[in-house]
Amino acid sequence: MVVIGAQVCLIYATAGWYKIQGTRWQEGSALYYALHLDYFAPWPWLSAALAGNALLVLALTYLTVAVQVAFPFTLANRRLKNALLAVMIAEHAGIAVLLGIPFLSLVMIVCDLVFLPTSFLTRLGA
Repeated sequence: MVVIGAQVCLIYATAGWYKIQGTRWQEGSALYYALHLDYFAPWPWLSAALAGNALLVLALTYLTVAVQVAFPFTLANRRLKNALLAVMIAEHAGIAVLLGIPFLSLVMIVCDLVFLPTSFLTRLGA
């Protein structure tokens, strides 16, 4: 469990820091361009509807970077960690639906579940 947790932290930290360096992520347009790639558009009408709202695209782009960079640093704070986990799970569900990458999203959601409280996981399993 510790190794999975360390790997997830490494994935999020490196992905977030890599995104910080990209100009599209800095200006907040990375999600906009991803939504216009034909290869990653299982439902073009849904991608176009989201891409049509510039403020939402900007907010989601910056939220993605902020959550990924902050996640490893929030593990000590239980409430903040759980809130970020909910955001990350929602983000991966959105990636699965909007960009048509369900297997990556499912793997990341399962790996995120490692960080949920044990009492919650035992109740979920029962």
